[in-house]
Amino acid sequence: MTKFDLDRFGKVMSRLLVISQRKRSVIFITFLIIFLVLAKFTTPMFSGKSMDDIGYKSFVSEVVDFIGIFSPIVFFVLGTFFIQDLEGRQQRINELMLPATNLEKFVARVLLVAVIYPLTICAAFIVADGLQLLISMLIAPEESFSMVVAYFDSNSSIGDSLLWDKVLSTLMIYSIAIFGGLLFRKLAWLKSIVIYFVVIILSFIGFFYLKIFLYESTDYEVVFIENPYASLISIGVSLLMFWSSYKIYTRLQVINNRWRNI
Repeated sequence: MTKFDLDRFGKVMSRLLVISQRKRSVIFITFLIIFLVLAKFTTPMFSGKSMDDIGYKSFVSEVVDFIGIFSPIVFFVLGTFFIQDLEGRQQRINELMLPATNLEKFVARVLLVAVIYPLTICAAFIVADGLQLLISMLIAPEESFSMVVAYFDSNSSIGDSLLWDKVLSTLMIYSIAIFGGLLFRKLAWLKSIVIYFVVIILSFIGFFYLKIFLYESTDYEVVFIENPYASLISIGVSLLMFWSSYKIYTRLQVINNRWRNI
């Protein structure tokens, strides 16, 4: 059993969907509540805004943009849930004894956190938008506007290059998050977020002092230009993280009392 078999992979994916049903329900209900709270601000009765005060379409777009700002953080946290269901001894035994290759089980889990979970959030967003749209149409039909439409309108002007960069950055975020979710044994999402932001902060501090050093001690100056290799760097980091995550996944142990999985 060394080759990737689609039929066997389908069974692994089906089993994983059954196991994660409760988790997906929690994600759906949680984000449904969050989106309903945010949708409250787009409903004329609660927002206190009207067409005389502000363009309603623009107002809804601002709420949608606010949601988009936090989406990378949400995706990162979802990625750290990679093996959250394998915290117990019996769960790990069941995973290791599953009649499938490590690659099939690994890919199934990648699809779960990178595709299924985000689609669950999208479903919650659509349902919340439908409810707020229904309320808006009953209260003030002339001021009703869909958050889903606002989202697509705000992204319709994105060029192909920016869209490609967005896809690569999201892929890189997922790969780093999955690596963190596999590296740490408990509270992987919290530890991964803390380390991720610490690395970013230290990088900015290092860049800041480098810029000061170059300005005061040399004739050189730091200038931001478009990096033609940015896409290759993102792909390279993503591949490295996925490869490292897979190596950790293949070495998971049934009994592990350490803070890490390696």
